[in-house]
Amino acid sequence: MLTKSDKYCGIAITVFALISYVSIAAGNVMLGIATLCFFLYLLKHRKTIYIIDKKYYLAIAAFVFTMFVSALASGDIGKGLKVWSDLWLWRLMPFFIVTLAIKEAETAKKILVFSIIGITVGGLYLIYQGLVDHIRAAGFFGHPMTFAGYFCIYLPILFISFLEKNISGRWQWLAGCLIILNSVALMFNLTRGAWLAVASVVLLILIYYILKGNKLAVLSLIVLIAFGASISSYPPFIKRLGSITDANYQSNTERILIWHSAFNMFKDHPVTGVGLGQYKDNYQHKYISHKAKEPKLSHAHNNFMQMLAENGIIGFAGFLTLIFCFIFYSFKRFIEENNPYALMMCVSSLALVLQGMTEYNFGNSAVMKSFWLVQGCLLVLSANWKKSQIARNEDF
Repeated sequence: MLTKSDKYCGIAITVFALISYVSIAAGNVMLGIATLCFFLYLLKHRKTIYIIDKKYYLAIAAFVFTMFVSALASGDIGKGLKVWSDLWLWRLMPFFIVTLAIKEAETAKKILVFSIIGITVGGLYLIYQGLVDHIRAAGFFGHPMTFAGYFCIYLPILFISFLEKNISGRWQWLAGCLIILNSVALMFNLTRGAWLAVASVVLLILIYYILKGNKLAVLSLIVLIAFGASISSYPPFIKRLGSITDANYQSNTERILIWHSAFNMFKDHPVTGVGLGQYKDNYQHKYISHKAKEPKLSHAHNNFMQMLAENGIIGFAGFLTLIFCFIFYSFKRFIEENNPYALMMCVSSLALVLQGMTEYNFGNSAVMKSFWLVQGCLLVLSANWKKSQIARNEDF
């Protein structure tokens, strides 16, 4: 049973999960309340707190520590520590709250459901923007890249929910409807990196379930092919799709120039990089290419290049440790336990990392808070799934 302190954490983080896709400011207020409740919970239960799976926490700790080293080596320790606390403490709070203070599968599932409701509301608005305003749909706030990151996190999860009837149950049809709605929203979002990331991961998911003999996976593949054929007459989609392989397209050439600049930063500062929070100044004033047409860019448009440039080999090693754990260790758990929630952790992480080949989504505050919220919920659900399977086997 939940006590008052973790119940309040649960309520606040659930509201955060619901409204973050409509208002970042309102979401941050609720996250602040949830964080305060969480610290009160820690004070009250400090002797009885346990970690669900230490490997995930160790990977996070290793990454956060390497970022701390980079902050100290930034040349401006005050700014470096401020950036560090915002990037790798504040944005991680949803994960800590759910895995340390919630821990109950039913509550974690409700939080995840409310977050899916939230992104679906945002998805509906994206569709409206695409149909009525004829723009690159960004949702209620910010840049289109933000909702692109959201879709990378949620669409693979929705596909597994749809294909795993023991998860969705009588709501399986609803999961299918949500896939269609958010896929349409992703199309109107017109973010090429997200298209490629989601398509690649979803294809892997469908292949796996088709090989298992899942008829819904076959049906899903047919529907997706039909969907792709139906939008082939939508000019903005075709234009954006064609630009992916266009070597002369400015966005493509600009990214290559940025990556070269980032690598030059790494070559000059191989151990700790130019320092956490120092990429923008170094790029704009020292490392920008004379061929660049967008001099005000503030990041490397690539997670890996950003980590190398800003944090050097130490930070890059920490980053690889983090993504290796959440992708490969989660996949290992899925194979060993036949745990669908571990598979969800794997594919949602993989899609976000793949999108991060062309975007620094790990630097997007809204996206990362959503990612850590989802990963926290899935970790709780996967741990409880494992317990239920063990109990079931013992009954036999």
